[in-house]
Amino acid sequence: MHDPLLTLLPTPHDTGRPWLNCYGDDERVELTGYVTYMWLAKVAGLITAESTPGDGVHVGMPPHWRTVAWACGAWAAGRRVLLGTGEEVGAVGLVPELSVAFSPEHLCEAAEVQVLVPPASLALRWPGELPALVLDGAADLMAYPDRFAPVSLSADLPCLTDLAPAGTQDAQPVTLTRGELVARVDALCGDADPAGSRAVLIRRQRAAEALQEVLASWRAGRTAVVLTPEAGDDVAAAAARQEGIADGITGVQVD
Repeated sequence: MHDPLLTLLPTPHDTGRPWLNCYGDDERVELTGYVTYMWLAKVAGLITAESTPGDGVHVGMPPHWRTVAWACGAWAAGRRVLLGTGEEVGAVGLVPELSVAFSPEHLCEAAEVQVLVPPASLALRWPGELPALVLDGAADLMAYPDRFAPVSLSADLPCLTDLAPAGTQDAQPVTLTRGELVARVDALCGDADPAGSRAVLIRRQRAAEALQEVLASWRAGRTAVVLTPEAGDDVAAAAARQEGIADGITGVQVD
C-alpha cells in the first residue's frame, strides 16, 4: 500500500544534512535527518507500546522541535494527530489514546496515556516530580529503539485534526486525510521560490501551520528552521542570518 505521508518523513538514510533547527529565546538546536528520524522512531515506539488506537494522539504543544517529533512519530505509528487544547479535544467528544504536552494543564484528562515533555530543548528528563501515572516524555522515551518500521495506511484515512483552525469564524475542527495533508504540502512547495535559500524560517504561533510548513521544507530539500512562539524579532533576525536565509525576516509568517 502506498502511503503518501510516509514519503515526507525522514528515514534512517537521511544522515548529515540538517533537517530541523529550532530557535528559542536563549537556545538553538540542530537536528540532522538521521537524528530527526531517531526521535520520530522513539516516539512511534512509545505510542505503539503504551497505547491502543483511539481517536488520535493529542499533541498539546506549540511549534517546537519536540512538537514536530511527536507529530511525525504519531504519523509513523499510523495514528491521527489532534492539535488543540485538552478542553477543545473533550468539547468535540474525542478521546485520544495519548496526550502529550509541556505542562500538566495542557494535557487531555480523558486520554488513556498522558506524557509530559520538558520544554527545554536539551533536557533529558521532566524537571521535577511527575503527576501520578504520567510518563516522562524525555527520560522514558530514551528507552525505545532508534528504529521503527512505519505503518503504511491508505491516503483516505484521517491523519490531522486541527481543533481550532485559524481564520474560521465558527472555529469548527478541520480534519485532513493523509492524502489531503500531502496535497497541502505540495501546494506550499509550488509557491516557493525554486532559487531560494537552503533553509526556511518558520514563525507560527500555532502548531498546525508550522507542521505543514516543516513538511513542505523537507519536501523541497530544505532545512526547516522553527522559531518557538516566545522568540522575538531579534531571534528571528539572528536565525535568518545564521541559517543563510536570504529573505531575512521579511519571509517570516506570524499568525
